[in-house]
Amino acid sequence: MSLTDGEGQHSGGTRQAMMIAGGASFVLGVAILLWPERDEATLAVVFGVALLISALVQGFLALWARLGFLLRVLVLVSAVLTFVLAGLAFSGGNIELLALWIGLGWTVRGIVLALVAVWDDDRADSWVAELCGLGTLAIGITVIAVTFRTVTGLATMSGAGLIVIGALDLLAAGIVRATRNDTGPASTMSTQAVAER
Repeated sequence: MSLTDGEGQHSGGTRQAMMIAGGASFVLGVAILLWPERDEATLAVVFGVALLISALVQGFLALWARLGFLLRVLVLVSAVLTFVLAGLAFSGGNIELLALWIGLGWTVRGIVLALVAVWDDDRADSWVAELCGLGTLAIGITVIAVTFRTVTGLATMSGAGLIVIGALDLLAAGIVRATRNDTGPASTMSTQAVAER
């Protein structure tokens, strides 16, 4: 998704939104993996929260990111659908249904992220966002395809999926590149200073 303003720099609001989504997904994934007594109700709440955060971030990006009209509509539709899936996850149900809601939410989000990255000409590193979208899509399809018999199985795979998706969100937000840019000029200046001496 386009995280740039008119001058090609990362917009603070959209970048922070992606950082929040990534950080929240990572933390929720670790929490669900380490939760001592996991049951279906716990998983429903945790993954409902994860999908709700994803819906809110997508809604924010649809309204505030620098996107074309069609992309904006696509992201907004994805946000609404993810919000509905979050409600279904909160409502609980059996393990198979919960896995379906989670997998669908991630699949839709991955498709939208990959499509927006393909159509976004503002980012020089759009391939990173496209890769992150495809990764999220693959995780979503995997969760849908696998038949879960126990809470532990769903918690383990989906918790690990949340951690990976969180890392992908942080990568899509440009954390790695931003860190390089922050350290790059300083190291270049210090190298030039040494050379001048």
